[in-house]
Amino acid sequence: MQEKFRTIHYGIGAVGAEVLRVALQRQDIQVVGAIDTHPAKAGRELGEVLGLGRHLGITISYDAEFLLRGTSADVVVQATTSHLITVYPQLVQAVASEKNVISSCEELSYPWTGQGELARKLDRKAKEAGVTVLGAGANPGFVMDVLPLVLTSTCQEVRSIAITRVVDTSTRRLQLQIKTGAGLSPQEFRFRVSDGSIGHVGLKESLFMIAETMGWSLDEVKESIEPVIATRRWETGAFIVEKGRVAGLRQTAVAMAGDREAIRLELQMSLGAEQPRDSIVIDGKPPIKLTIAGGIQGDQAAAAIIVNLIPAVVKARPGLLTMRDLPFIPWWSARGWWKEVPDDEHLRVL
Repeated sequence: MQEKFRTIHYGIGAVGAEVLRVALQRQDIQVVGAIDTHPAKAGRELGEVLGLGRHLGITISYDAEFLLRGTSADVVVQATTSHLITVYPQLVQAVASEKNVISSCEELSYPWTGQGELARKLDRKAKEAGVTVLGAGANPGFVMDVLPLVLTSTCQEVRSIAITRVVDTSTRRLQLQIKTGAGLSPQEFRFRVSDGSIGHVGLKESLFMIAETMGWSLDEVKESIEPVIATRRWETGAFIVEKGRVAGLRQTAVAMAGDREAIRLELQMSLGAEQPRDSIVIDGKPPIKLTIAGGIQGDQAAAAIIVNLIPAVVKARPGLLTMRDLPFIPWWSARGWWKEVPDDEHLRVL
């Protein structure tokens, strides 16, 4: 008889809804609850909000604590926002109810460097409750960190890693177009970058995950965000972007180890970006060059990763883990070998 994993979904936005649609197709997952504080969603039937054309018998709850404490579940899938300081109370709520957590929060993908205090607190609370917390996603969490790290397994030595991700946002959802500054003037773009409302969250987390896993000591990390200017008029379906205004962004993070450029991460997300792709170049022995033409579709991949890792998270050792800590063949039934690692150590898979 197939094992069933019961899930509660905290946040029914674009990512949370995509995760739910995937989870509802799985025979080994049973959705038992949903939470969202948005007045357009709270109190409504989940199937209606998802646009399924059928009811699921689940009303979206506004009261997270009541639902979490009163509903039996194996995993809480949390998908609300990108910043750890904002989602931390939600994660603690779920952990206090003694449920495992998978979160799409980008800063949770590798919080040990940038948010070390919160990471340590969350790790401690998870261990005390006997549950696992995982920050999961496609980018960060796979394309620009875990995937290149997996490829280094074939190298006798590695000197540097360079990753380029190019996304044509004209084929993506409105929220991403807005997040990349589409339609702004160059001056407005720079102001929005300075106040933190424009830009991809997670590039720095990917960089430090790579550096720490490879055992590289970094002397300097440089980051930049520049506008990509539209060379023609764009109609996105929601707004118009005139020629000369911002079509998107180009974001870079570079890590120096002495005078050597050890890591370079380049992310371009813009309307009409040419040759969308994910490219990984490893200067090593042997050298590796991998290009995924068209690139990995972020929302679809993130939903798949989150759903596919639900069984592994349920069986994993307690504490705060990252994507590099779990097995990456979701179709194989994980046997729990990683539970032998002492609780006070991070698992080093690679």
